[in-house]
Amino acid sequence: MNDRPRRGIPAAPTSASQTTRVLTLALVPALGLGLVAAPAQAQIEPPAVVGEYLPATKTPVQHEGAPVPRPFGVEEYGWYISDISSYTGGVYYDVVAGFNDLRENHPDVMAESLDIVVDVNNNADATTIARAQVDAAADDADLLTALSDAFGENLGGHLRTALAENRLPKTRMLLDSGYLSRAGGLASSTLVEKEIFGYARPFEVAPDRITKHTDGGDDDLYELGGTKAFPSGHTNQASWTTTLLAVLLPELAPQLLARGAEAGYNRMVMGVHYPLDVIGGRMTGQAAAGDRWNDPQMRGVLKQAGEEIRKELEWRTGKPLAEAVAEYSAYRSTKAAVAEYTERMTHGFDPVGDTDARLTVPQAAPALLSTAFPELSWDQRARVLAATALPSGYPLDDQTTRGRDAGNWQRINLAAAFAAEVSVGADGALTVNGQPA
Repeated sequence: MNDRPRRGIPAAPTSASQTTRVLTLALVPALGLGLVAAPAQAQIEPPAVVGEYLPATKTPVQHEGAPVPRPFGVEEYGWYISDISSYTGGVYYDVVAGFNDLRENHPDVMAESLDIVVDVNNNADATTIARAQVDAAADDADLLTALSDAFGENLGGHLRTALAENRLPKTRMLLDSGYLSRAGGLASSTLVEKEIFGYARPFEVAPDRITKHTDGGDDDLYELGGTKAFPSGHTNQASWTTTLLAVLLPELAPQLLARGAEAGYNRMVMGVHYPLDVIGGRMTGQAAAGDRWNDPQMRGVLKQAGEEIRKELEWRTGKPLAEAVAEYSAYRSTKAAVAEYTERMTHGFDPVGDTDARLTVPQAAPALLSTAFPELSWDQRARVLAATALPSGYPLDDQTTRGRDAGNWQRINLAAAFAAEVSVGADGALTVNGQPA
């Protein structure tokens, strides 16, 4: 989110975008001083001047016997405790602070990061480039349309139709209104982190090595308003969105997460982000999703959006979602989705740190498995995450005290965790994929 100026949006949102940047610049010194905190009383009103972006203003297509779309009221646009992150300074800098060590102590990794994006960018085929261009433009709005193929051909088509008919207003409000998506926000935008790290983009650093895949000669996809590279905002947005969708629709979790990872990979196809940016964007996005799901008020409205999607798809298919997922063709098989997602957690980097370091499961992470494994306790879900996590030592696996305090989001493999076979014995022993956990 917020990687580039928004196209096709009226003047008021442009001003809002400029205001956001001013707020970001104000937050940077506040972060260093530890001054960022949630306001005691915050009354946030929806920006009426951009009503066309508010789902409640769009008239849905009604169908006999179908669920009746009911948008959220104005009160649901108000303050949520998770509008400020649970990390130092109210943003997600701590989650990716390990980038500093790579810049200072691992020039070989930084050079390899550029080499990887050059290879991906230069060797992308026409189909991959076209998908990357769609993903690049989807941060403004219609993100769920771009990501809908994660649902598979049949269900994805139903989802696109429902969105086009304005039949998912709760979902639109929370997840699919561009930079106004209520489950997003400034704290999870990566704007602050970009300002702090100040790392230039690949096509700026190596313009002779990066091919600009312009859309019909339109250079707008590369007009990024001077924003920096690390972490990737588009990847962050795709990550928190697909992570929350995975929690709401666990039947499709590995596929949704793999599609979010593809969106990150596509930023390398465009030559606007390094693999380290993409890894960092996944980490901040999932940390933000964890904060949102652990916020009782936000969790309540998210559950309503999940039920909205579920009921709409079940009405359109005439069967429970689990049956439809099993019957229709998938974006990826679960096995392929987990494998692809896992590969894109490291993008081919070798470990650079201790390969035998203990894992600190982030405090917010186990709750993300609550819908997939409702019978498990927080501790048991944490053990599932530990059993399916990456080994230690890969770039951005921060093994400092700060990194351990933030939790090792770099290692948390949500796709593998959602897909895990978990059982609890009569004696309470937990088994994950056939192994004691």
